[in-house]
Parts: sequence; structure tokens; C-alpha cells
Amino acid sequence: MTIPDLGNPSTYVPGFPYDEVAALRREAPVAWIPEPASEGFDGGPGFWYLTRHADVMAAGKRPDLFSSEEGGTWVRNVSPQELAIQRQAMLNIDPPMHSQMRKIISKAFTPRVVAGMAESIDTHADALVASLGDGGDIDWVEKVSSELPLLVLADILGIPSDERHLLFDWTNRMVGFDDPDAVDKRSYVSAFLELFAYARKMTAEKRANPTDDVWSLVVNAEVDGEQLTDDQLDRFFQLLVIAGNETTRNMLNGALVLLSENPDQWDLLRDDPSLMPSAVEEILRMFPPIMQFRRTCVQDTEVSGQQIKAGDKVVLSYAAANRDDTVFENPDTFDITRKDNPHVSFGFGTHFCLGSGVARLEGRTLLTKLFERFSKIEVTGEPVRLRSNFVNGITELPVRLSI
Repeated sequence: MTIPDLGNPSTYVPGFPYDEVAALRREAPVAWIPEPASEGFDGGPGFWYLTRHADVMAAGKRPDLFSSEEGGTWVRNVSPQELAIQRQAMLNIDPPMHSQMRKIISKAFTPRVVAGMAESIDTHADALVASLGDGGDIDWVEKVSSELPLLVLADILGIPSDERHLLFDWTNRMVGFDDPDAVDKRSYVSAFLELFAYARKMTAEKRANPTDDVWSLVVNAEVDGEQLTDDQLDRFFQLLVIAGNETTRNMLNGALVLLSENPDQWDLLRDDPSLMPSAVEEILRMFPPIMQFRRTCVQDTEVSGQQIKAGDKVVLSYAAANRDDTVFENPDTFDITRKDNPHVSFGFGTHFCLGSGVARLEGRTLLTKLFERFSKIEVTGEPVRLRSNFVNGITELPVRLSI
């Protein structure tokens, strides 16, 4: 069995290596993956790679054993200075502090609040589809999949909609750190500085004049009687910008790729729009916006009989778990009628994505309206993929829209 270099971002440029990882799941479901040196990377200590749905779920639900805070959530190790910065973000901390911070943001994403967003999402989707006119050849990412999440995110954060492309630019530069074609190191660093400066400006405005948006709620909330620090708020803003933008964008990109590759499912969905909710879940299963998260083992333990020592890196492969044939029948088949679909694309347990309801609503709304407007939507060329071992990203996708 040939084990791909799963720590190398270049491995994922052609797409996630599903066939190789399926073989790994059958023969070594808890596999040790070396980290050899590669271009721009001096090499690393290696990591345990979990590919079974049950193992990924079990490890992800035990932050006391598998920490997000100890080494961060990126596959590759970062410097102590960078790790200290990352730990300001909720994504890279463990309970109890994680639980306290989560209480603040969770109030802004309750089912009732999400339902209340439906009207504005519908309005944004109508305007976006109308802007496409009679269609033609477009870059789907530029014209469609990036636009709706940005408009919705601007509403959530309470920022002017005409400043939404600042969020797009910062996100691209921050998540493209492993892709020299997407961003250089100087641009990567400056994105953080620009975003944090903007966040501080927004924080001052929302404290002086509170409104009913999410950022107003966050900056004026208290954790154990104290407001979040400026550094914590910077990282909160960063998390909201990336999570509310990049993940939804790539869910919509995945939708076009999968539906174009499976025209029978396209026709089925067009004939029966009531299948849209299950179609969105299947899109998420087959094209998870985030492929995997790293954890660090903090005490000796075992997973499926494999001994794992304190200090070892452990990578939870969401993409692999979503294709586990002990959980999903015909796991490599795109089936929008799939009834039992416990995919892990939005996480679970402590780090379950709070914005998942918004992302699902955006996907259902926009795809429905596009189908109503255009009789044919086809991918006309190969997608340009982001070089990343974290984000399942597409940066360009040529598409033809026909009335």
C-alpha cells in the first residue's frame, strides 16, 4: 500500500485522495504518516491519521485527551509565537474557556435567529441571481459562490455591504498560507494586521453605539463578569470572517462540481425541488469544505487498539470519515435521496460549527433560485484548487449559465 504524503498541501491540489485514503482505512485506519521535508517545509515529526467515522467522532469528542489548544488545529507545527496568537481564537482552545466563549456566540445562531435571517438571505439571493442576467460564461467563484456568503456575513457582522470584499480579500490571504500561487508571506501577515485593525474599529463603534448584529452582541457580552480582551475579539472576528465566508463558498463550489459530474442527480433535483435539503447534506458529505483538523494527544491512550502517546499529533480526517463504508452505503456515490447521512462536515461535540444552520439555509435558498432562473448550469473546465491540507478550496470555476 502506498501512503500519500498527507501532510503536504500539494497532495490535495488534484482533489482529496479518496482512493488512497480508503485503502488506508481498510488496512491501517489509525496510520502513522511521516512528514518529510518539501518545498518551503523543513519536515515534521509525523502524525496519526484517523480515517474511520467512529474514531474521528470519538477523538473529536474528547478534548481532555485530544487537545485543540496544545498544538493548534493546523496539521503542520507552527512556532510558539504563532501558536500563542492562534490560541486567542475559539477554534484553538479547549474547555472550560472554549465553553465560556461559545456561550456568547451561540446566542446569535439559535434556530430562531437563523430562521429570522431567511428573509434577508432570500433578498440577497434574488438580487444575486438577477445580477447574472441571461447568464453566459462566468467564473462561478467570483460571481456567485463568494458573493452570497459575503452579503450575509456583512449583515451578521453589521458592516456596510459595500465593504464586504475586504472580508473576501482577507480570507483568501489568510487561508492561502500554504499556496505560493495564492498569497506570499508578506501578504499573508498583512491580512491579519488589516483585519485586526478593522475589527478594533468595529469594536469601538459597537461599544459606543450597540446595534442588533452579532458583533455588537459579542463585544458587549461578558464572560464570568469580564468582557473579552481586544486580542480575543480580534481572533473572534477572524473566526467569524473565515467560517462565515470560506466554508459556505466552498460548499457552493462543491455543489456545482458534484451536480455537473452527476447529471442524473441534477435532473432528479430539478424535477423534485423538495429534495434540496437532502441534496445539500449530500453535497456537504461528498465535498466537505474543511478536510481535516489536527489535535494533540495530551496523555497516553489508544484508538482502535493503536497506542498513541502524549505529545503525538493526531489528524481527524473529516473527508475520510464521510466515506466510511461501515456508516454510508455506497459511500462514493453521490445520492441526493440519501436518508441516513451522519456526515461530520460541520464538526461535532465541542467544536460543532455554530453557523451550520446559516450555511445550509444559504445553500438551499441560492441553489433553488438558480434552478428556477436557469435551465442549464454546467461546469465548462477544470476547477483551480487551493493548495491546502486544510481547506477544500476552489479559487476559480468556469461555468456556463443558460436560460
